Amino acid sequence: MWNKIITCRMQESDITQALGIWQEQYERYCSSDEAYPDYWKSNTGELEEFLRSKVQDATAIVAKLDKAVIGFMAYDLFPFNGENSVFCPPTAHAAVEEYKQEAYLSLYKSVSKEWVDRDIFNHMWIINYNDLKLRVILYDLGFGSYLVDGFTCPNIEINCTSGYQIRKAELQDLEILYSLVEESRQYYSSAPIFLKRDLYSTDDISKVIRNSNVFIAFDGSKAIGLINLSVSKENDIINLSVSNSGQIDELGAYIKPEFRGKGLGKELLKSVFDFCNSQGIKSIHVDFETANLFANKFWKKYFNPMLLSVRRTINKNIND
Repeated sequence: MWNKIITCRMQESDITQALGIWQEQYERYCSSDEAYPDYWKSNTGELEEFLRSKVQDATAIVAKLDKAVIGFMAYDLFPFNGENSVFCPPTAHAAVEEYKQEAYLSLYKSVSKEWVDRDIFNHMWIINYNDLKLRVILYDLGFGSYLVDGFTCPNIEINCTSGYQIRKAELQDLEILYSLVEESRQYYSSAPIFLKRDLYSTDDISKVIRNSNVFIAFDGSKAIGLINLSVSKENDIINLSVSNSGQIDELGAYIKPEFRGKGLGKELLKSVFDFCNSQGIKSIHVDFETANLFANKFWKKYFNPMLLSVRRTINKNIND
């Protein structure tokens, strides 16, 4: 089997087969969840355009068995924390289930040699969370969990009795929100997350207040937590969300340590759900680091994990 599989650059003539394999994979692992958009199952125009651009850039390869495509992989090059990196989004790879292990290993062996020869040592993929077979394949190659994308419907009932005051941020709350965001930045850099987040200026915070929906929680006059919701204006083939869906992003969510475990997270999330229901928003997306112990526990109570980002860092001295 292994010596019969060949890998080569994807050609435009391969795109139709590749899309068929991707649709079957999407149906198998994603279509059972009502919060996860089924738009991509039948509307493949954007995916086809994406793969065509990868063919033109020569950043897509296929695995073939007896001249038939059994798997494919495309990727983007980008700087991640100042490091040359490659990124393979969930729309950019799939394999026939029968030959999944052989196809993925052949694809990665082929393209990773090219990456490392170019001193690109940071490799990142997004895979279907429920594809346990692929997860094992990648974990055996040295990839580890990094980020989870979860989806939910805002019609879930949340019972809250904590009594904290929550209101939507206005420009008069600029300094209060800035202080919370800066505190959250310090939190994300701590163990075991070790995530360096962007430094926001007051001008940046002002733009977020004007362009999205930030809810701040108060204990009396003291600001103790926040959650940031935006509404997508277009489809996103990276996280497979669709237009007019809620996105907990940008500032994310944060609660002061002394107020965690007291029901405040539920109250903040209920504010988001209430807003989405009032605006006719049917689906909400959130992503969170697997090393963020508090978030990893909280979000999975209300969101179904659908995508998993994995990451591998190659030894930097390999080309010495």
